[in-house]
Amino acid sequence: MDQRLSRIAETAQHVADCAKRAIETSAATKEMNELNRAMMAYRAAAVHYLTHPSIADYVRVDALKYSGETRDALQRIAQLIDSLSEDA
Repeated sequence: MDQRLSRIAETAQHVADCAKRAIETSAATKEMNELNRAMMAYRAAAVHYLTHPSIADYVRVDALKYSGETRDALQRIAQLIDSLSEDA
């Protein structure tokens, strides 16, 4: 999950950087093309995040049904699943 969120953050930053360059430069066509590519990359990252929930995401939702030690344990399990998924 962290990798997917990092990808969203990276692509959002790239969109912001491209938009600033497009505002500041007179070579608008080149900058606007780059901005368009950046926005499409951001869109792809966001769609991937929304459409590919991990098992850990389901565990986190289940954890909300509980409180105390049970909730804490389920949240730790979700973190473990995330770390195992990132190593794969």
